[in-house]
Amino acid sequence: MKNEETEFLGQMPLMSHLAELRRRLIKSFLAILVSFAVAFFFSEEIINYLKIPLLAELPEGSKNLYFTGLIDVFMVSIKASFLVAFLAASPVCFYQFWCFLAPALYEKEKKYVKPFICASILLFFTGILFCYYYIIPLTLEFFLKMGLEVGVPMITINDYFSLLLVMILAFGVIFELPVILLLLGFLNIVDYVILAKYRKIVIILSLVVGAIMTPPDPISQVALAIPLYLMYEISIVLLRIFHRKKSLEPS
Repeated sequence: MKNEETEFLGQMPLMSHLAELRRRLIKSFLAILVSFAVAFFFSEEIINYLKIPLLAELPEGSKNLYFTGLIDVFMVSIKASFLVAFLAASPVCFYQFWCFLAPALYEKEKKYVKPFICASILLFFTGILFCYYYIIPLTLEFFLKMGLEVGVPMITINDYFSLLLVMILAFGVIFELPVILLLLGFLNIVDYVILAKYRKIVIILSLVVGAIMTPPDPISQVALAIPLYLMYEISIVLLRIFHRKKSLEPS
């Protein structure tokens, strides 16, 4: 009986964490759901705004998007509304995420939770804006020029928004690299010495990611690889500062 009681008590922290995770996920989901309901009401305006980069690159006389199925526009409305809803609710999601992780930090480290939340939001939207205003126009320009050499563009609204959705969310996640590395440093999984040791590998990986996420031309590949590597270096510097401050604090 005593062993069963001990086992049950040992499971309580895990059950508490799972309950807390469930509560945080529900709040994040509700924020996205409410944002989606509002965004779907304005889905036509959202679609017209998001197609601006493509219309700017299309040749005169071909500035149109096409649909080949009856529900194509409806599905695109859902995709566009989901994108805007996720962006609008992302501060809430980041807040819930960091509040869930805060108990895993020491008391002296919990003061960094608010800066982590602000940095997560700032970097996420920086990556999205960088993608929308710089990478996407470069991507569209490259592929349209290649296509115009052999034919006339008839781009479907579904294809364009599928590409747009993937690229914007991918860049938002990629720009979270410094926050992710700092979190791993706070949890003592990595340190700045290990990160500095793999600089050369990270340079290669940054170029590989740039090649995957952008058109196959050197300018746009380097345009993504440089910010990625700079964020990696910033992470090393911040982890070094954190390590020094931690070593000076009384135990």
